[in-house]
Amino acid sequence: MLTVNGTPVAAQGTVLDACRRAGAEVPTLCHDSRVLPAGHCRMCLVEVDGRSVASCSTPAREGTTVVTDSDALRAYRQDLGELIATEATVQGEAKETLEAFGVTGTRYASRPRARRRDATHPYLRVDLESCILCRLCVRTCAEVQGQYVWAFANRGGAVTPHWGKGTFQNSPCVSCGACVAACPSGAISDVQRDASEDEVETDSVRTTCSYCGVGCQLEVRTAGNRVSHIDGVASSPVNRGHLCVKGRYAHTFARHPDRLTAPLVRKGGVLVEVSWEEALEVVSEGFRKLAPHVAALSSSRCTNEENYLVSKWFRGGFGTHDVDSCARVCHAPSAMGMRLSLGTGAATGSFAGIEKADLLFVCGANVTEAHPIVGARIKQAALHGTPLIVVDPRRTELASMANEHLQLRPGSNVPLLNSLAAVLVEERLVNRFFVDQRTEGYDQLAEFLKAFRPEDTEALTGVPAARVRRAARMYAHAARPMQVHGLGMTEHYQGAEGVRLLCNLALLVGAIGREGTGVNPLRGQNNVQGAADMGCQPDLLPGYQSPKNPDVRALFERVWDRPLPTVDGRTLPRMYEAARRGELKGLYILGENVVQTDPDVKSVLEALTALDFLVVQEIFLSETAQLAHVVLPGASFLEKDGTFTNGERRIQRVRKAIEPPGNARPDWRILLDLMSASGFPQTFRSPEDVMAEVAELVPAFRGVSYPALEPDGLQWPVPSVGHPGTPILHTETFPIGRAELACVPYLPSPSFSEEREDTLLLVTGRILAHYNSGSMTRRGGNDTIHPRDVLSIHPDDAAVRGILEGAPVSVTSVHGEARPVAHLTPDVTPGTLFLTFHHPETHTNFATSDVVDRLTDCPEYKLIPVRVTRR
Repeated sequence: MLTVNGTPVAAQGTVLDACRRAGAEVPTLCHDSRVLPAGHCRMCLVEVDGRSVASCSTPAREGTTVVTDSDALRAYRQDLGELIATEATVQGEAKETLEAFGVTGTRYASRPRARRRDATHPYLRVDLESCILCRLCVRTCAEVQGQYVWAFANRGGAVTPHWGKGTFQNSPCVSCGACVAACPSGAISDVQRDASEDEVETDSVRTTCSYCGVGCQLEVRTAGNRVSHIDGVASSPVNRGHLCVKGRYAHTFARHPDRLTAPLVRKGGVLVEVSWEEALEVVSEGFRKLAPHVAALSSSRCTNEENYLVSKWFRGGFGTHDVDSCARVCHAPSAMGMRLSLGTGAATGSFAGIEKADLLFVCGANVTEAHPIVGARIKQAALHGTPLIVVDPRRTELASMANEHLQLRPGSNVPLLNSLAAVLVEERLVNRFFVDQRTEGYDQLAEFLKAFRPEDTEALTGVPAARVRRAARMYAHAARPMQVHGLGMTEHYQGAEGVRLLCNLALLVGAIGREGTGVNPLRGQNNVQGAADMGCQPDLLPGYQSPKNPDVRALFERVWDRPLPTVDGRTLPRMYEAARRGELKGLYILGENVVQTDPDVKSVLEALTALDFLVVQEIFLSETAQLAHVVLPGASFLEKDGTFTNGERRIQRVRKAIEPPGNARPDWRILLDLMSASGFPQTFRSPEDVMAEVAELVPAFRGVSYPALEPDGLQWPVPSVGHPGTPILHTETFPIGRAELACVPYLPSPSFSEEREDTLLLVTGRILAHYNSGSMTRRGGNDTIHPRDVLSIHPDDAAVRGILEGAPVSVTSVHGEARPVAHLTPDVTPGTLFLTFHHPETHTNFATSDVVDRLTDCPEYKLIPVRVTRR
């Protein structure tokens, strides 16, 4: 113990920590809990045993006496504050801190410095006249984001923050806003915060971000019925106060004039506004007439409760298992592969494992772009010495930092992963105790892998055998190797089987069931995990329960008070096929723009236009909504209540911050109205009531309730009321008893049959500034950061084709044509291309193919033979 102003407190952390535990007020200007203490500002000086020390950087020691307020300290703070005021036009938090300690002017001559100003960035503003040299911008950029944009230039009285030459817009800044959140003086500010200074904030609501599967916690500040700005929640174990450019800034779409504000019904070939009563009647009558030849595509952007209602409505109301979601087109292979190998198709660990792991294995995931906050954590781990292996055909940011980058040829995941496992077996690096106790199939696998020595697969994968062997040894020698993987693993002809090979690697070294280990898919959209959990897939009911199980059927039929369908359901690609054949008559689409994001768009358009009845529930009149017979205006995540489940199985609250625009309604409310109008009325009065029914039906959600989710959510399974959740799966056993080691032969993708002498292999994906169809991120400053889709092409491939930087190009496959502009970069290897799909005018998915994963029907977005020519 030590004493602070006579109050005994535990001697833990720093003296500043102890002072705050004691309730003592100590001013700071350079302190942020996210970064290491530095003691730059000296405002936090206190007396420890009569000696003045910087409390933020002094360890708390047993038996010491701390005084935070004395005549000497007050005089010191006054003097320091006046000196700061001579050199900076202090604003914001720093100004309030100085005024609280009596600094309203200065006795010293003013010494203003000539410092840079910049207003070129769409979100950030820089005015270094207000800089107090606290260095928080440098430290947060380095220690939180790992971007190193800021540094200090010059010495002595001329010292100043610096971001390099040119405008700030053209700096390496990724617009995460960490420096803005930390800056106490107003030297770095953001446009949204500045614009709301004259408004009175009416509320602050904590909710969950809707942009990716990380599930960052947001503190949404509102003024009237609009969002003024967003901060990260410092106490959240998911993002620990940090946010990316989308989570912090890309919310202006919520009040964009393009928002749908009233129901639309097609009359005389034109969509016209109608009342809710008319729209509900048209939808209910349309589906009732066509049932059971109807289907639903639910949304990973919507809440668990809304996805559950879609599954219940179509199965119980229309007698069809034709229910799917966009989880089909991203991580269905993860769920299938992991379920076959381990018994559960979800992440085996938690994001917290990143800091516990002693090796990180990133496979097919551009984490810093697609899952930025997890990416920042992986960067920090690597910067602090954690070995990093990256498997990716592109040199991504993490690949450039990796100890080993296995830059494979697209489509060769299976032989590469088999060759890694072959090294483990051949060099006797297998954890035989774990394998013998908890797996089956080792002897068969060991024999099978003899055909996959790295020397035998090198020509196929393009990865040198020596590099494969080094990576395998690194993985085996680590005590806690942790895998994360993304769509570069799943969106392939052998996607699910490739995921099984990731499971093989983890099982062979015993890296499952412990903190800092495991197989962890990075879910693409915010609620991909939840949509699958809620039964938005044709073969499984909520909680991954089979409708063919008699006990499961009996339970659902009792609770739903409806018989379950007996005919098997169809995945989304099979729905399209059925529509083109005239077998599927009606389709309900919730929050998905399939005309832009699904592959082989020409075939998608043929399917949608063949339908007798198409209903789209959206927040904008998307390319898909423009084809609909009825368009229903839904609500964004900022305008409704519910829950999302992130990539680590964490169920978190979504809370309404503002009202939907016009006559738009929360999607759960629309669904309840539709169910009632179509003869399947429900008694739910709120999303909380819906979750209560989910808890009744799904064993893994038995202990889930809204009160139980406070404050930071729970990781399923939550098998009973009061259960704390399960951060790590498979600690003792697997749901299937022993995990299964899989022998997976390499089957070349049918896409390779489309290769010609002059074709290149196209990989598609997303980038930091945008999110899937871009309907939300394109309506704001993010479109200034990245205004168009670009094709990454190696300079050698470009030179052969006479293509220059920024030139318009045609990317043509046997399926269609995309029309981006070229970006020449060595980050892709010769023969490989990369293209995003966020802007509809690019037509990226007109060029993608109809090839799907053999086991799950997930499209093969990562391997398309194309020709590239100048336009």
